[in-house]
Amino acid sequence: MSIAMIILNYNDKENTEEIIKNIKDYKILDKVIIVDNNSTNKDEVKSLQKLTSSKVEVIVSNKNGGYAYGNNYGLKYIDKHYGVDTFKYVIISNPDVYIKEQDIINTIQFLDKNENCVIASPRMNYINGPARRSAWKHRNVITDIANSTRITQFLLYPFFKKGEYSKDDFKKEILKVDAIAGSFFIANHELFKNIGYFDDNTFLFYEEDIISVNAKKFNYDIYSLNKLSFTHYESKTIGKIMSVFKKQDILFDSKIYFQKKYNQANLFQILIFKILKYIRKFELIFEILIKKILKH
Repeated sequence: MSIAMIILNYNDKENTEEIIKNIKDYKILDKVIIVDNNSTNKDEVKSLQKLTSSKVEVIVSNKNGGYAYGNNYGLKYIDKHYGVDTFKYVIISNPDVYIKEQDIINTIQFLDKNENCVIASPRMNYINGPARRSAWKHRNVITDIANSTRITQFLLYPFFKKGEYSKDDFKKEILKVDAIAGSFFIANHELFKNIGYFDDNTFLFYEEDIISVNAKKFNYDIYSLNKLSFTHYESKTIGKIMSVFKKQDILFDSKIYFQKKYNQANLFQILIFKILKYIRKFELIFEILIKKILKH
């Protein structure tokens, strides 16, 4: 059995260096591919290449096409240079993640016993405890409208809650889910390839939802292993490279693309999402002001 790990880097060598330091001696990992997603920092790749070893490889994508594109670049590199049969499992990981080797081993053992499972992942934690949304239900048009702003979360709360797994759900040792966080997961390589890996048309966000829809087409399962865990340092990477307003633009672009292509949202529903994007931006202005006032 062989296992490859893909780590996507974009102007984030400090976190990438840290995760390599943590995992380089993990015996469960056969190959680690660092994909530099065309970083703007000229010295980024030179620094990363110092991490190269018999286990660790550094490759550079031909453009910064976002999260899905960068990870697909790594997956296609593996298929081309090693073949789909070489690595039974592939791990997709952000640089700002910490996971123990035993939790990887236990996840692999679960996948071995569940051959119809395309993706499994330990429960995602932040520094201060378990993440509220490490997995979630399919986002149809109504639940996604409800989840788009603070106002809609309040006014359409019953629909918002329908898209969430409960605290009791996450108390289960093994939870079958629709979508799971993309910051770290382990995929059955063959099944993941069957569903087409990631959709390159999103720059960031909703990649997990698209995987969920494609997995269901093949009747593949996705699981959250809640007794296992990994730590994600709260989107530290994203926060460093884009403003909160740019992040909202990208989020709503992905939201609209997903709802239009995968849920066949109509023109009126798309218009609602476009309006909600600006409402969310106004909310952010007030949230930032309130935080500044409270800080002082």
